[in-house]
Amino acid sequence: MGNGLFEETVRAGAVRRIVALLPSAWTLTDERGTSIAHGLDGAITLHGPRGTRAHFSVEVKRAGAMPVRRLVQTLREAQDRADQPVLFLSDYVGPSLRAALDAEGLSYADTTGWVRVVRDKPLIVLRAEGADRSPRARASSISRFDGLAANRVIRALSETKLPVGVRELAANATVAPGSVSKMLATLTAEGVVDRDDDGRVSFVRRRSLIHRWVRDYSFIASNKGVMFFLAPRGIERALASVNTSGPVTITGSAAARRLLPPGTTPVVPLRLLTLYAPDPSLLQRSAGLLPVDRSSANVIAVAPQDREVLPPYGGDVASLAPTALVLADLLTTPGRSDAEAEQLMDALATHDPLWRE
Repeated sequence: MGNGLFEETVRAGAVRRIVALLPSAWTLTDERGTSIAHGLDGAITLHGPRGTRAHFSVEVKRAGAMPVRRLVQTLREAQDRADQPVLFLSDYVGPSLRAALDAEGLSYADTTGWVRVVRDKPLIVLRAEGADRSPRARASSISRFDGLAANRVIRALSETKLPVGVRELAANATVAPGSVSKMLATLTAEGVVDRDDDGRVSFVRRRSLIHRWVRDYSFIASNKGVMFFLAPRGIERALASVNTSGPVTITGSAAARRLLPPGTTPVVPLRLLTLYAPDPSLLQRSAGLLPVDRSSANVIAVAPQDREVLPPYGGDVASLAPTALVLADLLTTPGRSDAEAEQLMDALATHDPLWRE
């Protein structure tokens, strides 16, 4: 589909979403070409009772066609030139872009149903929610991030120095470049990463990256051999035993505590110990745990989706899971602790601006 036809299809679809929200006494006219002098794609006018009118200049772009920060700046400058509000239309406006547009007071609508059209004079407030991910499922993109490649690429994106090209990122993640390209196509379309003119990743919204991952990833569902245990002498005693129980990796709440700056008080008490082990049943015996049902457990052990997160065989000290994986596990374990994840991300943001929203 050519860019012109694509933009017309997007424009028509997004406009339909706006029209569906209008009160019965209101109508909309789509005036193509009106704002071309200002470098925009036309204008839209909302018509209300007693001659009320609200004009918007229109800009239409494919999701991910421009980095979020540059797009917001472009829309802001276009609004100043046109001297009237700008309405951004796209096939998908992802969470990061929505947040940025909201912060600037800019209106938008996409073909999946996300709508925010606001004005002070006359007073207009139209809002609706759409899809939770980009609708563009193509051979050149990946829509679900619950596999091994996604696990490795997201961990690498949370740590790798930027800018980084596809091949370098693939090498860092030990994943095929083709898989990286497909993931980046989706993450770019959803506004999680920005890419420069050479295709390199130039910016990563790392909080958004983790939240995008956990739409598909789950500590229990994405890993294997899950077992639920009771530590009869308490979690702290169990943690001491685990430290010398062979190739075990600590994740979740216990790992988050070790990743927080010294002297930081965790926001909640340690209630659940989550672990990776090559064979959770062997861990049970070595750490003195009792098998129980899920509702009674204070320890959960799984065999990891990616065995690279385990310490080398023969090691007698437990390791910590990678930070991105700790956060994803915090957000997806039973009785999950979003507050603990946010506390850790706030701590990371104090020295790494990519963790700030």
